[in-house]
Amino acid sequence: MTEDARLWIDSYGFVYSGDGKRLLKGTSVEGAYWIPEGVEEIEPGALIGCKIGTLHVPWTAHVHEYDQLVFCEDPEENEEMMPAVYFWTKEYANRDEETCAFEDEGEFRIDEHGIAYSLDGHRLLFARVEFKAEEYRVPDGVVTICSMAFATCRQFVTLHIPRTVRLIGDFVFGTGGGKIVIDS
Repeated sequence: MTEDARLWIDSYGFVYSGDGKRLLKGTSVEGAYWIPEGVEEIEPGALIGCKIGTLHVPWTAHVHEYDQLVFCEDPEENEEMMPAVYFWTKEYANRDEETCAFEDEGEFRIDEHGIAYSLDGHRLLFARVEFKAEEYRVPDGVVTICSMAFATCRQFVTLHIPRTVRLIGDFVFGTGGGKIVIDS
């Protein structure tokens, strides 16, 4: 990180005000980019021309809607260039455990039921579209169930989880329904 009295530049090339409260200019990032917590403002036009895989906006920022972010000056093209954006309503605590499957860039395994796990088996990432079971037992050793993991499910799902699970992401069932049962 390069620091100056007026601005600082992070390792990705994003430029911030010296106090770290304003994002002044972004750059393109292939994968995920996490705007640091403490940033309160994203300058209008700071992200124009930036291609970002996934953008995480901290709870400290005063940006809470997609239309407040501009990636292209043309409104129609802006919608096409818009990356996946997550607006956090809480601290980035445990952010590594809550990353989504597409951030793993294909490095996951699928079990016989169509459920994707990280290679080490510690994170349940997502249910594939073909998952149709109404009940599922998460195996011992899983520590995290990622946000939106069962969002593709159209059926009500009962998840039986082991005591090894320490973190359950937001909206695990998306807008569908489900319940979680902790196994003893």
